[in-house]
Amino acid sequence: MFSFGFGKKKAEAEEAALAEEKAREAAEAEEKARQEAAAKASEQAAAEEKARKEKEALAKAEVERHAAEQAAIEAERKSAEAKRKAEEEAQAAREAEAAARKLAEEKAAAEEQARKLAEEEAAKEKERQEAAATKAKQEAEEKQKQEAAELAKAEEQARLAAEEEEHAKQAVAKAAPAPADDMALAGNDEQQGQPDLSGTPATGTAQPVIDDDVSGQQENERRQSWFLRLRKGLSRSSSALGENITSVFTKKRLDEDTLQDLEDILIQADLGVETAMNVTDALASQRMGKDVTDEEVRLVMAQEIAQVLEPVAQPLELDLEHQPHVILVVGVNGSGKTTTIGKISQKLYDAGFSTLLVAGDTFRAAAIEQLHIWGERTQAPVMSREHGADAAGLAYDAYLEAKEQRRDVMLMDTAGRLQNRKELMDELEKIIRVLKKHDPAAPHTVLLTLDATTGQNALNQVEIFKDVAGVNGLVMTKLDGTARGGILVSIAARHKLPVYFLGVGEQVEDLEPFEAEMFARSIAGLE
Repeated sequence: MFSFGFGKKKAEAEEAALAEEKAREAAEAEEKARQEAAAKASEQAAAEEKARKEKEALAKAEVERHAAEQAAIEAERKSAEAKRKAEEEAQAAREAEAAARKLAEEKAAAEEQARKLAEEEAAKEKERQEAAATKAKQEAEEKQKQEAAELAKAEEQARLAAEEEEHAKQAVAKAAPAPADDMALAGNDEQQGQPDLSGTPATGTAQPVIDDDVSGQQENERRQSWFLRLRKGLSRSSSALGENITSVFTKKRLDEDTLQDLEDILIQADLGVETAMNVTDALASQRMGKDVTDEEVRLVMAQEIAQVLEPVAQPLELDLEHQPHVILVVGVNGSGKTTTIGKISQKLYDAGFSTLLVAGDTFRAAAIEQLHIWGERTQAPVMSREHGADAAGLAYDAYLEAKEQRRDVMLMDTAGRLQNRKELMDELEKIIRVLKKHDPAAPHTVLLTLDATTGQNALNQVEIFKDVAGVNGLVMTKLDGTARGGILVSIAARHKLPVYFLGVGEQVEDLEPFEAEMFARSIAGLE
């Protein structure tokens, strides 16, 4: 029993061991199967992931391909559009060029036609002007002949009247007792050889302005008449200036702003910065902070202008120690030189001086003819040359002629010349050099005629002509034709040259000696 039991247990143990072995093997097999299944699952998952990525890559590649195709299509479309647009622009440019060429051709044709029409019109106008000039010349010659005849008639009547008066004096002298002091009368006769218009004994200089025989009443009437003409001539200047002053001063209190406005007005009227400041300073010292009327402003302005002009308001004196006394008249084109010479010649004739007129403007035939007319009127011989002759040579011969004839004055015209034309100014210097060969002091008086209408340009003319020709006196003309007559004040303040005469018209009496106070009151618009 015992051994059977032992053997049974052993068999059970072996069976159990075998079963355990099998279970272990089964577990191992199961684990292996599980691992293999897991490996297969991992491989399958990897394969699936790979397949997914490949699919995504394919999809992405498809999208990129599609995008590339779209981009290529768009690029092709844009290229085609750009090409089309370029062709359109090129066509438009060709059309525009063709249109511009056609327009240029039409314009050139029109200009050519206009040029031909202008030439035809210019030729017609030239013919009209020549005809008008010829007619005007004929009328002027006829008028001059009539004036000369009337003048000759008047002179003849005056001569006859003078002879009758002289006969009457002689008859009275024969009937009266002889003077006691014959020597005194002889001395007075000797003094009559040198005309002196200042009313004092001759001392070698004379002022051709007022005749000794003119009474005080006649002189006052003459001055009053001249003042009225001067006021009328300067009316444009005084009116323009007065309107501006009135716009600022109408019972207005004087302050810095008002003074600045007035200064601007005076400068714009060509009175000059210095004069403008003098006027405003004078007003400020007298009326600052008080009500000021335009009349008060005019009075102060006239006083300050007169102070500037007084030093240059000098009479034209002739140095009779030099015979002839040479007066050279210079200036730019159109400034009134020849007319001024004629008027001065008349004044010299009225004062009893013997004068030789010299037609030095050889570039203008009309100037030569005009001076000959003045010579006939003033009984002054005129020396001239053919049109275009050398003016310096004429000056040389004229001085010898005046010297030989014992003329008191040689009054010479010159060609108008722009102050910025060097070759013309050189010709003027040549005339002066030639005169100095006869007399180192000649020309003794160099008058510059200034056209008041040129405004500020007159300042430049004075400076240049003074340097080139030695200008020592001024004559301002055409004051009646400008609203900027104040330029004379600027010239006087800057250059300090004597102002001998003013011109406010074409008549002989419209050129008078310069008087500072009269001019100042006229330009200020005062009575």
